[in-house]
Amino acid sequence: MLLILNFVISAIIIAIAAYPFVKSSRLPKNRPSTYLKTPSVDNGREVIVLAGDSLTHGLIGFGYVNMVHEELDQTRFRLINAGVNAHLVWNLSERLEEIIACRPSIITILIGTNDANAATSEKECKAYMKNLKLPCLPDLAWFQEILQSVINRLQNETSASIAILSIPTIGEVPDHPAFKLSLDYGRVIKEIAIKSRVTYLPLQEQMLAYLEGNPGSPKYPLERGRVQMLLSIFKHYLFRTSWDKIGEDSGFILHSDYLHLNSISARMAADLIIQFIKSTQSF
Repeated sequence: MLLILNFVISAIIIAIAAYPFVKSSRLPKNRPSTYLKTPSVDNGREVIVLAGDSLTHGLIGFGYVNMVHEELDQTRFRLINAGVNAHLVWNLSERLEEIIACRPSIITILIGTNDANAATSEKECKAYMKNLKLPCLPDLAWFQEILQSVINRLQNETSASIAILSIPTIGEVPDHPAFKLSLDYGRVIKEIAIKSRVTYLPLQEQMLAYLEGNPGSPKYPLERGRVQMLLSIFKHYLFRTSWDKIGEDSGFILHSDYLHLNSISARMAADLIIQFIKSTQSF
């Protein structure tokens, strides 16, 4: 009897521990693969694809996709969430087939945060390469090459209006090497947008302007960021602590942790995308 009780208790503990990670990693219901199973239900609605990583996936930190969804006329638009946690631009490039198959009229891209984070240290670089099965060690030059190929393919194989957002800052301390590195990736994104003649949405610039008047002061170093992110997932999904509160308690102004957004920065991203949609004169 005692053995059974111990087994039950252990099973409950494991289930509780696993619950936050299951909740934070489940794929969006409105993902491309789901849409492709029932495209006929659109009845002529325009398809909008928002592509990216966890910032777009929206289950770690505050999700901007839901904000965009609330602003759209659901009788005219079908919003597809093509964000996947932890993905780098190379992983996005491997998913383009299903995005293209959705025949979108509008595509927005927010990618590069994990590419920049991977480049912050050799340890992070190797971890990303192993966990995401990357074909080589990620660096800025490779990011630039793959992002350009993503834009080229979307331009060649869709008729969509395309916009790309600059990535958020990594953390909120301007003198931190990771913060400066995120600016380098942001500059590359802008250069590619200009070269490719796609719309550039200055999320990073808006965050920088906000932080000038409202500086953040993180209470833990970036090196502890992964552990703290896991703790924040537990706090949010087990104890219902808001992402804003989690970020505020850690000293952030625009983040829930070093990489993810709170409601203020998510609103910035959503507003930029909504303005872009309106600018296509399809709104």
